[in-house]
Amino acid sequence: MTTCPKFLIQLSLLFSLLLSLLITATSFYYQQYIAGAFGILFFLLSCCYACCVWRRIPFAAANLNTGLTAVKRNGGVFVTSVWITVVSFGYLMVWMVAMVGVYDATAAAAAGGGNVEGNNVQPSWGYLFLLLLASFWTQQVCQNTIHVIVAGVVSTWWFAPDEASSCCSVAIKDSFIRATTSSFGSICFGSLLVAIIQTLRSMVESARHDSSNDGCAAFVLCLVDCLLQCLQGILEYFNKFAYIYVGMYGYSYLEAGKNVMTLFHAKGWDIIIADDLVSNTLSLFALIGGGLVGCVGLATNAAFPSWLAGFEGAASGIAFGFAFLIGLVISSIMLSVVDSSVNTVLVSFAEAPEEFQQNHPKLSGEMRDAWRLVYPAECGF
Repeated sequence: MTTCPKFLIQLSLLFSLLLSLLITATSFYYQQYIAGAFGILFFLLSCCYACCVWRRIPFAAANLNTGLTAVKRNGGVFVTSVWITVVSFGYLMVWMVAMVGVYDATAAAAAGGGNVEGNNVQPSWGYLFLLLLASFWTQQVCQNTIHVIVAGVVSTWWFAPDEASSCCSVAIKDSFIRATTSSFGSICFGSLLVAIIQTLRSMVESARHDSSNDGCAAFVLCLVDCLLQCLQGILEYFNKFAYIYVGMYGYSYLEAGKNVMTLFHAKGWDIIIADDLVSNTLSLFALIGGGLVGCVGLATNAAFPSWLAGFEGAASGIAFGFAFLIGLVISSIMLSVVDSSVNTVLVSFAEAPEEFQQNHPKLSGEMRDAWRLVYPAECGF
């Protein structure tokens, strides 16, 4: 990735165009004309988007290259991310057991103390809310803990590279300790806000699929779901940058968010924040990683057909699907670290460009040239 970040970003843009064109052609081939019309609209919008952001590619490539360099110098942060993800998965297993227990207890109580087979009794909304909230909250806490750790490591590499230039550097240990102690309250608070919205969305979506709802109720629930989705997106975007300051300086959640938004607003970089070219590129490579591991699954099934012999004709699909999911999860973990690193680079360069020039002159020169070329007015130098 570090050898050709510009080409990779261009490739991700072209891939989205080809994908939308393929969907459109497939829709017309199967005589789904309405879907084909929407496909044409989506393709035209994608073309407009590509034309508008094409000039921003040098800026995005410079950020991606710097972010990759920072995490490559501190490879142990990937191990930390995997470990936290494993802990999250273990909690999910426990949560699933608790969910089954609640359903069984509810069914038993409804049957007057007897566990009736096939009883279609669901727990109360209160139990469901608390269970879903616990699941979403834990997921958000683990995800944001990784984000804060990466932000701390990259900011240390930015300001004091001697402390963050090895696989098991001091910066990784210190950032992990801060994220799980003094900054953990801020992580939990911001994660709780998103988890509440996610829980409400899940309950609204469940109510939408209730066949007893009339048309008016279904329409209102659809509007509520749309509103919650917008709120969730805004809050997740806010957290994305707020937790960088939490990792960099140990600020509280609200103070961190205020400092980030004030910083970008003062420098006139509001439009730059919306630039998501790097995230799109990383998402594409997560899918590619999943596909490659899926192919390994197919090869393994061909070499050892007895492993899935009981599934007969579906063996190949199961092997590919299972391996694809494993590859997608692993790729997503690895690339989420890179995404957090790139976001930290963006904030750090806005906050302290002189320190970057002093500690990493080559990378600083590349970023200054790229940002001056793309954003001469907003850059300020």
